[in-house]
Amino acid sequence: MDGFPMEDPKPPNKKKKQDQRLCFVNHNIERFELDDLLRASAQVLGSGSFGSSYKAALPGRHSYVVRRFRRMNNLSREDFSSHMARLGRLSHPNLVPLVAFHYTRDEKLLITKFIENGSLASHLHGNRGSGRPGLDWATCLRIIKGVARGLAYLYRELPTLCLPHGHLKSSNVLLHTNYQPLVADYASAPVMDKGHAEQLMAAYKSPESTESEGVTRKTDVWSLGILILEVLTGQFRASYLKQGRWPSSDLATWVGSVVGEEWAAEVLDRDMGGSAVGLLKIGKHCCEWDVERRWDMREAVERIQELEE
Repeated sequence: MDGFPMEDPKPPNKKKKQDQRLCFVNHNIERFELDDLLRASAQVLGSGSFGSSYKAALPGRHSYVVRRFRRMNNLSREDFSSHMARLGRLSHPNLVPLVAFHYTRDEKLLITKFIENGSLASHLHGNRGSGRPGLDWATCLRIIKGVARGLAYLYRELPTLCLPHGHLKSSNVLLHTNYQPLVADYASAPVMDKGHAEQLMAAYKSPESTESEGVTRKTDVWSLGILILEVLTGQFRASYLKQGRWPSSDLATWVGSVVGEEWAAEVLDRDMGGSAVGLLKIGKHCCEWDVERRWDMREAVERIQELEE
């Protein structure tokens, strides 16, 4: 597809110069203009509750992912820019860095670099493309450890956010060279419409997210646990967890029922090392139904890092 599609078929309002510019938060990136994105060859990557994502290939430069938000709140330009600047200051080898953003009343875009090696979901569930190998156990464990390090960093740097990530799932874990995991799509809750943020932000819904108490800082831990179990089984597809497909009670029951010795033996039959059982137990603790008994992110990350590769 030629040209990145704007939400409004009309061109951006040219009366306000600032409405046409991109605000760069990553100063190590060669600058480009919004018009460059509009003229770039565009490929739809996905569309969901939050909006749409496109790959924009700039001639002679890097390719970028452009995310268009839906259901945004009414944050002022100043407040939106302040949150984006905060995200732009984040720097960790296991996070996808924010490059730039665009703000108008009707159009809000986030720009990140395109990661060529695809998502963890595509590697786990067979959409790997020709010539792309599957993931062995050692690689899977390194990926989980990298994800855990990225989450730990978010929790340290964004202590005031209830959900420092808020949308963790295997399709939001991208794989760089040598399968280095890069966590994407984090810390969007503050700019989401408040009526939809808690409903939509947890990709793998925890029990509390559908009950009166709502999400907590341990909701991300639940999502990490489901991600761990998805990696261990290789069969627990994110598509099964689309909004409304499975009640959270059924999901929690499944999580509890699979963690048994016989099932663990089946996992080990798949050439996984002894640390697979340890990771399995960590996944179970992360998916504890009782929020008070569920590990917090610090403990989950520490236990994951203790596993031997």
